[in-house]
Amino acid sequence: MSIEIVPLHEHPAFIDACSAWAYGQWGVHSPRTLEDTRLLFASAAHGSGLPLTWVAQHGDYPVGMASLADNDCSKRPDLRPWLAAVFVHPDYRGRGLASRLIKTVEAAACARGEDRLYLITTHQQTLYERHGWRRAGTVDYPNRPCILMEKHFAPADVQP
Repeated sequence: MSIEIVPLHEHPAFIDACSAWAYGQWGVHSPRTLEDTRLLFASAAHGSGLPLTWVAQHGDYPVGMASLADNDCSKRPDLRPWLAAVFVHPDYRGRGLASRLIKTVEAAACARGEDRLYLITTHQQTLYERHGWRRAGTVDYPNRPCILMEKHFAPADVQP
């Protein structure tokens, strides 16, 4: 059975899984509650505006996700938009799903006319560099310094 990348707005039943993954992975570093996180993914399930989320689906089960967000870093509100919430369930890592999810979000950003994206990461810099992302600085959060990265798209890739 193959793994498909699908929009969350076509599979709202995956909202709870996406919320749990995001809160479990990053919630301790955020003032958001689990319910706040759930509401954020519920808004992504509307399919219009940002955030937009895509889910890696294996059969009837979600196994990963990534989002295109207006902003994912409270310390850098001047930078927009963002690749955010890239997560693959541990049982499905090492299969290229993160790469597929990243490419999906990048393509969506280009289709929306965006010429660049930003992200923050604590330990996946090499993964993003393989996809053409470059280090653009650091962002200091308490107990969690993050690497700020950006990717510029070629004009031919960006939809007017």
